[in-house]
Amino acid sequence: MAKYERIPGGEKNDLTGQPFNKKELEKICELYIEIDGKGIHENNPKIHILANELNRTVRSVENQLLGFRAYVTNKSGRKNYNSLIPEIWEEKNSEIKLSPEKNRIIKERELFDEFKFRISSQLKTILGKNLITDDFVAVFELVKNSFDAHAKKVKIIFDQDKITIWDDGKGMNRRDIIDKWLFIAYSAKNEGIEDVEFEEDKNKSYRDRINPNRSYAGQKGIGRMGSDRLGSTLEMTTKKINDSIYWNLKFDWDEYENDALDEFGDIEIKYSNANSTKFKNFENGLILEISNLRNVWPRKKILDLKRSLAKLINPFTLQNEFSIDFISQRELKKDLESANSIDIVNGEVKNFVFEALNIATTQIKVSITEDEDFIETTLIDRGSLIYKIKESNKYKHIPSKSNILLFYLNTHAKSSFTKTMGITSAEFGSIFLFNNGFRVLPFGEPNNDPFNINERKAQGYARFLGTRELIGQVSISENTEQFQETSSRDGGLLNSPGTEELRDFFIESLKKLESFVAPILWKISKRVGDNQETLDLTAKNQVLDFVKNIAGKKNIQLIEYSDELINYITENVEEQNLPQFDTLREIAIRANDKKGLLIIDNQENDYKKEIKRRKEAEKKAIDEENRRKEAEKKAIDEENKRKEAESSLKEKESQNLFLKSVKSQELDEIVSFMHSIGISADILNNYISGLHKRINRREKIPNEVIGNKLRQMSLENRKILAISQFATKANFKLYAEEVEGDVLEFIHEYLKNIVIPIRSEDIEIISNNLNSNQNSFICTFKPIEITIIIDNLVSNSIRAKSTRMTVDYEIIKENLNVNFRDDGIGIPEESVKNIFDLGFTTTSGSGLGLFHVNSIIESSENMNITVNNKIKKGVELILTFKK
Repeated sequence: MAKYERIPGGEKNDLTGQPFNKKELEKICELYIEIDGKGIHENNPKIHILANELNRTVRSVENQLLGFRAYVTNKSGRKNYNSLIPEIWEEKNSEIKLSPEKNRIIKERELFDEFKFRISSQLKTILGKNLITDDFVAVFELVKNSFDAHAKKVKIIFDQDKITIWDDGKGMNRRDIIDKWLFIAYSAKNEGIEDVEFEEDKNKSYRDRINPNRSYAGQKGIGRMGSDRLGSTLEMTTKKINDSIYWNLKFDWDEYENDALDEFGDIEIKYSNANSTKFKNFENGLILEISNLRNVWPRKKILDLKRSLAKLINPFTLQNEFSIDFISQRELKKDLESANSIDIVNGEVKNFVFEALNIATTQIKVSITEDEDFIETTLIDRGSLIYKIKESNKYKHIPSKSNILLFYLNTHAKSSFTKTMGITSAEFGSIFLFNNGFRVLPFGEPNNDPFNINERKAQGYARFLGTRELIGQVSISENTEQFQETSSRDGGLLNSPGTEELRDFFIESLKKLESFVAPILWKISKRVGDNQETLDLTAKNQVLDFVKNIAGKKNIQLIEYSDELINYITENVEEQNLPQFDTLREIAIRANDKKGLLIIDNQENDYKKEIKRRKEAEKKAIDEENRRKEAEKKAIDEENKRKEAESSLKEKESQNLFLKSVKSQELDEIVSFMHSIGISADILNNYISGLHKRINRREKIPNEVIGNKLRQMSLENRKILAISQFATKANFKLYAEEVEGDVLEFIHEYLKNIVIPIRSEDIEIISNNLNSNQNSFICTFKPIEITIIIDNLVSNSIRAKSTRMTVDYEIIKENLNVNFRDDGIGIPEESVKNIFDLGFTTTSGSGLGLFHVNSIIESSENMNITVNNKIKKGVELILTFKK
């Protein structure tokens, strides 16, 4: 219950730390005298009001009041109070002329001659704030009194330091006030004469407005004393339903505490009556205005009370008969700022918990029939009936129409509950007890376990349910002598044979719910339990067997069972499900369901026909599938043959340009190759012979001439080497002449069939996309020159200590770029411009290879070569062809 909340580190304001002045202490002294030195605590509204008036903190005003008490009573031993307190107290003391004890007037005892009980005024405290120790329970008692007065609506109004409880019940006249309300511990309800006048024929016109045969929520005759728990002052206004006089009574409960020797009945009560009242639209009923509140009522406490009242009334028995409205002008602004309805003070108290759970989870309702001969049980899973049974009633003390309603809280239901209520189910409470429509405390409070089901769950965790998996209610239909509440109003029920039976009734009802939840719901893997979930085949078969076992028990009559059971079988047509028709047939026989038996027989026949039809359809489908597979295989074989033919044709076309392997050649082809070799050999011979003659003549030959001759000889030698390689692999008759063809295909074939086989031990050559069939590049070129360029580039990479060369291409508009990229030592940036110069080398070579490459390219009209020295490792040479 919400109270004054302390601020960590202590409450502070602008005057904190400044001593109280005399004027302030005089006001505090006046409050001390007003409350007679009692009720000095942080929840006393009078302290709050004075603290606000002085702009002081509540704790500091409370401390000064304790200082006055220490001085006045001299009992606490405290000496560190404000030095002005003795002076101020003595001044006030002389004014009010208190007795030497300073806090009460001693009344001389009177002598009584008769032996009889006398009632002290302290009885009010015993039956009031000492017996009803909780503010919420006090409000509950006053609301229950309104219900017993046949009120349709109760308004609870919160003002500054005042709570008003206003009902539209039957009200009271002078005789009722004297004979009933002021007769402490007397209950006309208990005597059975509370509404006797409305049962008479002369008051027939009022019987439609009340229900004289309704049971009562309270029968102790002390609930009215709840007003003393809430505040020290009470003003009561009432008018009976068939009367014209308004009665007004005023009570100062503190007057009953002045002297224990005062007789309870001797204390004067102020009263008046009139034909009108200050309250608008008040035709009949009772209005209690409780002021000088004993505790503070902040917004949180009011909201907690509203939520508690929502659990006070049984929504299934009083939903349309009785309502409670909260009214607080000071909370309207914050209500408008609240997005969640559960955080709004003003408005009707609504209990919608159980209705919200009706579909999303499993529930069981067990009821005593009206004739008290039987117990009826209905089990429902997420809105669908599982079974309804009837058995003999063994309970003698539980009234007819009493019932137990339990809900199994699966994960989805808990989540839905929290979303709806704004708190978890554990924080809300578990099993509530309603006696004649009103809640009995502490049943249902968080952590309350009156039936010891958590202890039972600990003995069989996987078989039993505890308070965390359950929410529900036990409803006792009548407030009989077997089910009497304790006088403290929050101590539950007095032990009796009836309460012992109630415990047994509850556990037996819980077992019925557990018999469905534990073996069926808990053993379904990955079950979430929401209302969209469908039970799998295993679960459905288990439900069928479960209902069959229930129906087969002795002394149990199956009244009704789920219409869905037949669908459990028929929605999945499987031959293995056929025995379940016999199970369902047994259930129908136990329920004497002749119509159901006919439906089962018809469904079984249709089921068997469907199985036969499906088997035939399955066989036909298998045959068609086999034929389809054969046709697919035949089509695949034909497609493979076509692809092989296309591949063979492509290979031949490729070999027209460059044959993979030549096993024999025509004589004229050999002659052509030999002729070319002879030409180059003759040129070499002439160069060598010329040089030899000049040497023999002892002619001085310039180095420039010698170098030039050597370059020419090297070029001719490379031609001979290339031609010799072609002699075993190529089929070119005029290799030294220009041809028009696919240069991309030529490069690919030359690398694949000549260079890679010969150079594989020296370097790994990867041609990424040269063999793509999607692109070709037709241009004029001399095959012999292409081979010389490739040979030189490969040789240079090997000398540069490369282990891998990557060759790929890209076609950009009318140009073909063939990229030769290696991972060797690369070329220094300052040397790039010189690599095509005669004799220049960065390796152990002669400096002739790239010079020859450049010479060939310069003599060509459609070739170019560039250097990319920006890669991480090695170098990239880009050979470009133009169409």
